[in-house]
Amino acid sequence: MMSKKNIWILILLIIGIGGIIAIEGYAKPKAREQAAQYEAEQKSPYTHDISRSLKFRSKYMGNAGNIINLNNSLPYSDMNNTFQLYPDELTAELKYKVLSAELETAKLQEMLLYVATANFVMIDNLQALRLTFEDAVFTIQRKTVEEWYGGEGSLVLLQNKQNWRELVQDKMKDREFTQKFNDQLVKREAVQ
Repeated sequence: MMSKKNIWILILLIIGIGGIIAIEGYAKPKAREQAAQYEAEQKSPYTHDISRSLKFRSKYMGNAGNIINLNNSLPYSDMNNTFQLYPDELTAELKYKVLSAELETAKLQEMLLYVATANFVMIDNLQALRLTFEDAVFTIQRKTVEEWYGGEGSLVLLQNKQNWRELVQDKMKDREFTQKFNDQLVKREAVQ
């Protein structure tokens, strides 16, 4: 016959083993699944969590590490291989090892809008952004992006997560919005 003390030890042992099984068999896989889903959502401009990028906000474009981290936190970062800063021109160049012609037009236009807007919102003195592909260079000016979103000072409003969702992500769902941004704000040049 077991003593009461041994019975309690056995009950606690069974509860402990049951708890470990529940955590290892359900809670941890569920958490890993949620983390994987969150990471997958960060690759789309429609579901990207801009608060991940806000920590790379800077007054000055001269911090190379900051620009790298900012652009690595954005959708399409898997295509961005290198970058170049031109501090005298207050310009950053993101270099992609792909042909722009190989991307779907809609995807390319979404990328240009999202990446440019994020860079201008997060880096206060950045005046121009060049996205260089193997076959084309796309240049976007801060002034025109500011005007697009409502005029001088409008980009500061986009540092708010809710404003970003409403004024960038939700509007991007309208194909015409993205098309107009590209037609009016993006200068395209062929690579020689």
